[in-house]
Formats: sequence, structure tokens, C-alpha cells
Amino acid sequence: IEAGGYQNRRWWTNAGWELHQIGLRWLNHRPEPTGKAWTEPLFWQDSRWNGVDYPVVGVSWYEALAFCRWLSEISGEKITLPTEHQWQWAAQGPDGRVFPWGNEWDTSHCNNNVDNQGMGRTSSVHQYEGKGDSYFGVVDMAGNVSEWILNKASGRRGSKAVEGADDRMARGGSWLDGTQKVWDGQDTLLPAYGVFRTDYREVAVASASVNWFGFRIVRKP
Repeated sequence: IEAGGYQNRRWWTNAGWELHQIGLRWLNHRPEPTGKAWTEPLFWQDSRWNGVDYPVVGVSWYEALAFCRWLSEISGEKITLPTEHQWQWAAQGPDGRVFPWGNEWDTSHCNNNVDNQGMGRTSSVHQYEGKGDSYFGVVDMAGNVSEWILNKASGRRGSKAVEGADDRMARGGSWLDGTQKVWDGQDTLLPAYGVFRTDYREVAVASASVNWFGFRIVRKP
């Protein structure tokens, strides 16, 4: 933000810049043009959502990707959003576990809302450290915020195109999830906590800027 990322078009996709200009925001759970260009994430000034070690929320897929492009440029490193393959490997590891920490569901291992018992907001990225870590020691691969994925929403997990379809993938589930059963993408109805499985795939609208979506980055070698 301070580096002018919201004013410099070169870090944005074509569609992202157009939505940036009209100020499209998800208000009342639907997209509405505000007429004011984006200058920061939607909840940036809201103390409820902007703790120093909390995940940034209110960021659309387009903003998340623009941030990665900016960070790549100033750092000289290859930084982007994870593909589905990268995200699932980091969450599931080589032993094919069902949840990042193992094969049994445990409500205390991540920020969730199973049975409407959640805390009702995001949490520090350190809160579940040592409990919900993945095989590789990565925290919050389940819960807290659903994380934007580079891929377009399609049956082909290798599709990495950044222009085109407005639907993108998100993974991991969030602090809001866990109140209703979910489909596994085929013909199986999973328990409410199924959204936190390492293989659960969520389709999301790329322009969505809501308080249960965030992102993590990948640094490529």
C-alpha cells in the first residue's frame, strides 16, 4: 500500500485493474461497484480484522496476485499464489493425511465454526502452532481463512492462467466454516468439518473481498 501498489497498473491483471477502478466490493455478500477505486483491503481500517499477526482479509484474488507480483519485483525472487498441487502438498504431505495434522478431525487444532462453536473471527497465525501443523510444519493450512489459489476453477488442477475466468479455487476452510455438510465435488456428502480436509476444493468468485478469505504465498526456487 505504502509503495503505491494500488496505483500502479503493471502489477495487476487486466480484469483486476478494471474492477479496481470501479471499486467493486462484496458488500452484503454480493458484488457492488462503489465508484471509488481500491486503495487498500476492504477491512484494513477495521481493528477487529487487522491484528499485526493476523491474516489480512477483505482481499480479492486480484489484489492477492498483484501483491505477489509487486513483492517479486522488489525482492528479485519468484513469488506467487500457490497452485492447487503446491497447496495440497504443503497441507497433506507425502503420507496422504486427511487433515494437515493427521487423519482424525480435532476441533481444537484449527480456527473453525463446527457446530456453531467458533470464535467468530480470525485468529493469530501462531495460535494453533504446534497443534494443527502440517507434515512440513506449516500452520493454518486448515481454518482461519480460506486461501486463494492461483488456478482457475476447473477440473484441471494444472490450469494456471491468470486471465480469463472469474472463478478461482480456494483451499483450507475458514473461521466461518463448519456449520453444514459439504459435497466432496463428486457424489459424497461430507460432515460439516469436511471443508477442512486437505483435499477439499472450493470454488470462489475472484472478486470476492470478504472477511473469511485471505492468502499465503509461494517462493519458487
